[in-house]
Amino acid sequence: MPMLWLLLFPLAFLLRSATATSGGGNTSCTQESCGNLTIRFPFSLAGAQPLYCGYSAFDLTCDAGRGRAYLSKTFRDRLFRVVDISYAKNSMVAAIAGDSGCPVPDFNVSASLALFPFTISGANKRLVFFYGCAVPPELRLPRLCGNRAVGAYISGRWGAEDTLPRGVPANCSSVGVPVRRGMEPASLQYERLIGDGFLLDLPPPLGDCDGCRRVRGECRFDKLSFQCVCPDGKLCPNFAQSNSTTHQGNRRAFSILPCIDCSDNQ
Repeated sequence: MPMLWLLLFPLAFLLRSATATSGGGNTSCTQESCGNLTIRFPFSLAGAQPLYCGYSAFDLTCDAGRGRAYLSKTFRDRLFRVVDISYAKNSMVAAIAGDSGCPVPDFNVSASLALFPFTISGANKRLVFFYGCAVPPELRLPRLCGNRAVGAYISGRWGAEDTLPRGVPANCSSVGVPVRRGMEPASLQYERLIGDGFLLDLPPPLGDCDGCRRVRGECRFDKLSFQCVCPDGKLCPNFAQSNSTTHQGNRRAFSILPCIDCSDNQ
């Protein structure tokens, strides 16, 4: 099935500033870094690399002063911080960046990532924040959020059915956050759990980038296809270029449009 998030990539180019679009005059896809992150295909770094150095949905913005990288194409600036990228395992760890106010997300995490070609891994646990009801003292956060009492607990694996702990009313409003581990009590450890981030599985790669690098080529995604470009700027001979935009294992669509009603917590 054609990947719509790949077909919409060219439209996303319009959202990049002229400086970022040109990669600051750079035409090379030599790997870059942001903090302790190494950034290379299928990721690209805004302002340092041309857009064809990676998939548009994988575009990152770097806060050089703090050494932190963020997903660029989110409905709110610096919404998700990229904690780690595993090219070998085809996965990444992202964390809700938050702000100096209430650390409890005011948006639906799943919905905010639904139009990206990432999958929230089932290996994560679910950290549940609940409010709008009588919050048991043992589950209550030590500070108020928006002048209301909020409770927190860990509810098994992400994607599994939520089981309410004893004493939590069934009429509570709630929002779930994927986290990599469980720490009790969640009401006291929640900021650390959110900061550690959660695991995201990436879609299968379109082309053989490792093979391209072995022939001293440069991996690119240009004209809706994977390309292996040699140092002379031409397509590497004797290397199979991919013109497929099909992933059998991923049917998510990436869109440059803002998330609709992302603030609804479900």
